[in-house]
Amino acid sequence: MSPSPRIGSVPYLNAKPLIYGLEKEVVLEHPSRLAQRLAAREIDTGLVPVVEVFRRPGYVIVDDIAIACCGPVYSVILAHRGPLQSLREVVVDASSSTSALLLKVLLQKRFGLKLRYVTESLADKRSNADAQMLIGDQAIRFHQAHGDWQILDLGQAWSDWTRMPFVFAVWAVHADYPELPILVKKLAAARTAGAAHIEDIIAREQGGDAAFRRRYFGQNVYFNLGPREKDAMRLFRQLLIELGELKAPYELNFVK
Repeated sequence: MSPSPRIGSVPYLNAKPLIYGLEKEVVLEHPSRLAQRLAAREIDTGLVPVVEVFRRPGYVIVDDIAIACCGPVYSVILAHRGPLQSLREVVVDASSSTSALLLKVLLQKRFGLKLRYVTESLADKRSNADAQMLIGDQAIRFHQAHGDWQILDLGQAWSDWTRMPFVFAVWAVHADYPELPILVKKLAAARTAGAAHIEDIIAREQGGDAAFRRRYFGQNVYFNLGPREKDAMRLFRQLLIELGELKAPYELNFVK
C-alpha cells in the first residue's frame, strides 16, 4: 500500500475550502516556509505562492484549483498613512513572495514608484512602519481594526489595471511524484467538498464575524484556475521578468 501523500497548506481562511476533509492530514505553514518545505521534498504537494511555480521547472500545477480574485481580495493589502505618491519605504511581509512581488509590480509599473522594500515577519506581530504590506488573516484583522489608514487592495489594483483576475496560490506537486493522478483526484475532491460546505467552514472558524466570512467567500476570493487565470499568471510572470525578478520563462505544466 502506498504511503499517504504529504500535503502542505497555508493556515489562512482563504485556504480552508481547498483542504476541507483533509485537515488532519495537512501540514500548515506560512507561504514562504511552505515553499521551502516543498522544495526540500519534506512534503509532496503544497498550496504555494504562484511565484514558486515560475521559479522551479520541476513542479506540475494541479489544474482547475487556485486561490484567486477578480477585484478586491481584502486579504492582501498595502496599508499606508500618507499619500501613495509620498511613500519612500514599505515594509513587506516575509510570509509571501508573491504578494510582495505583486506590490512591486503595481507600485513600479502602474504607479511609477521606486521604493525601498524592507522585509519583516509580520505573521505574528505588527510593524510600526507608515507603509506595510499584509496578507492573510492578519491583513483581514488590520483592515477591520484600522479605519484611519489608507488601504490599497492589491487584488483591486491589479484588476483595475489589467482587467484580469489574479492568482495568488496553486497546488504545486513534484512532477515525479509516483501517485500523481491519485493525489490530483484527492485535491479536487477536497475543493468540491469545500465548495459544498462553505457554511460549515464559516460556522466553525473561531472569532470574527460570520457575515464577513460569508462576504469574503462570496465576493473576494474564488477557487478556479481556468484559461483567464492562466493568462493572468503568464502576464504576471512576464512583468516580473521585465523587472528583473525572474529569468526567461519555461512552459507551465498543468495536470488533471
